[in-house]
Amino acid sequence: MTVSTIALAGFNASQLRLQNAANNIANASSTNFGAQDVVQSSNATGGVSARVVDRTPATVQTTDAQGNVVNLPNVNLEQEVIQADIATYSAQANLKLLKVQDQLDRYLL
Repeated sequence: MTVSTIALAGFNASQLRLQNAANNIANASSTNFGAQDVVQSSNATGGVSARVVDRTPATVQTTDAQGNVVNLPNVNLEQEVIQADIATYSAQANLKLLKVQDQLDRYLL
């Protein structure tokens, strides 16, 4: 597997993490939404795979303003923002690697 393929796989995983964090944040107060996480694993040939899974627990019970028990997504806004930042930094690093690889390829040609 080439460096570019590995960097692209990492970039795609970062993009999925950022989308997932944004989705969790956008739905943090929706009663019919279950929070999700991204599980990332290394591939035997290089690079990574990423997939979205339901968070355990996906919802937590709380009471609303009227005193009714409701299930809300298990979302901690601060942690979601941190996950989004990590995904952004990871994407930037992978893009930098792709840029350097492109420059090396041009130099070799």
